[in-house]
Amino acid sequence: MQIIRIAGRPYTVINGKDFAILRWFDVGRGPVFIQVAGRTSLAREDLPTDDWIVLQTRSGTTRVSTAWRKPWFDYKVDATRKLAFLGASLQGSFYLALRYLARRFGITTDDSQIAARASELANGTQVPYSFCFDRSRDSAISHSEMVTLEVPSYFDSASAAELFGGVA
Repeated sequence: MQIIRIAGRPYTVINGKDFAILRWFDVGRGPVFIQVAGRTSLAREDLPTDDWIVLQTRSGTTRVSTAWRKPWFDYKVDATRKLAFLGASLQGSFYLALRYLARRFGITTDDSQIAARASELANGTQVPYSFCFDRSRDSAISHSEMVTLEVPSYFDSASAAELFGGVA
């Protein structure tokens, strides 16, 4: 799957079907989240691997398909792989990642503290363990950013507390 630009607008062809691309988040090895619109619906069988989830909706007469690779968005508290978090904004994406970490490591914090730290991360402020987060920019039209999180094996509840500013 690749993006083709026609008159500055992103399009793709998936399994012989033409789609306008609404959102396309790639983490270097191919997309992990896409949202496309077209005359036909995108089916799970159209995608290159079996680990995709596809949701169909409509916007007027246009068919909109949203697809994501399940392992990237499977937020089990014992996950040892890289996870993706996609909010309505970069700050929202960081908020979702931080809320996941708080739950995973049992950090007692409130929404305002999570939002404050998410804002700092979104603004580029260096905080402890900020290297665990990566950003992926939408290659389509939304100009939003997705956050990916890879928790190192040595990261524990003390590390998580330090990331949240010493809240334990």
